[in-house]
Amino acid sequence: MKSALTNQPPPRRAALLRALFAALALAFVLFAPTDARAAGTVTLATREPEEVNGKWKLNFTINYGAKPDISYIPMIFSFTPVVLYERSLTDQSPERPLLTRLPLKGQPSINESMDVGFSDASGKVFNITKFDFVIRRDKGFEAGEYDLKITRQTDGAQMGQTIKLILKGDNPIVDRRAMVFAGEKKKKPEEKKDDASAEKKDGEGEPAAGGEAPAEPAATGETPTEAPPAEPPKQGGCGCRVAGVPAPSSGASLAALLLGAAFVLRRRTARG
Repeated sequence: MKSALTNQPPPRRAALLRALFAALALAFVLFAPTDARAAGTVTLATREPEEVNGKWKLNFTINYGAKPDISYIPMIFSFTPVVLYERSLTDQSPERPLLTRLPLKGQPSINESMDVGFSDASGKVFNITKFDFVIRRDKGFEAGEYDLKITRQTDGAQMGQTIKLILKGDNPIVDRRAMVFAGEKKKKPEEKKDDASAEKKDGEGEPAAGGEAPAEPAATGETPTEAPPAEPPKQGGCGCRVAGVPAPSSGASLAALLLGAAFVLRRRTARG
C-alpha cells in the first residue's frame, strides 16, 4: 500500500493538471469552430468557362459561414497561371495549329480586388450570396489553367479552398516553323532572275553598242536642220532663201551703212 501511494502525484499537482487540460479543451471548443465558420465555402457555377469576345464570366456562390458584421466584405481574387494553352505552327503541322499544354512555374498572380455584398436592397444581411464578375484578356488573362485563391482583405483569411480554374479559348498562334527563314532566302535569287529576264525583254529592241547608234537618224529619213546644204547657193539667183543660209539683205544694209559713214566723214574733212 505504501508503494502505491508514493507513485501517485500530490493533490495540488493533480489539480493543476486537470485545470490545464480543461482550459485547452475549452479553447478548442470556442475557437476552432469559429475559425472553420469564418473560412466559409466558395463554389463556381462552372470551373471551365468559355471565352466570349476576349472575356470570361465567373459566377460564384459564397457562404460566409455566419452573418458578416458589415454588408460588403472586401476580398482579393488571386489567379495564379499554372498551365498555358499554346497554339503553334510547326514543321510537322505547318497549316493547322497544334494545341500544347505548357506547364508554368513561379508565375506572378493576377489579383482582382472586389467588394462582395451579403445584403439585399432592404439592407438585410445574409451569410450566403451570389456574386459574379468578368475577367478579360487585356488584363493579362489567357486560355489555360489557373489556381484561384480568395482571401478577405480585413484579416487575410482564405475563403473556401483553392479552386482549379480552366479558361477555355483560342490563344494567338505562335509560328515555330524552322522552314520559314529558309523559304525567305530562296525567294531572293528567283526575284533577281525575274528582274534579269525582264530587263532582257525590255532591251531586245535597243541597238547594240559599237557604232550602230548613229543609224537611227538615217532610218527616219530626216535631215538635221543645222546641216550645211549639199551645194552652195548661186549669187544673184531668184531671190529665194535657202535653208541654213543667212539672208543677203543683212550684208547689204551693213555695207550701205559703212559707205554712208565714210561719205559723211569725208565731207567733214573737206570742210575743215
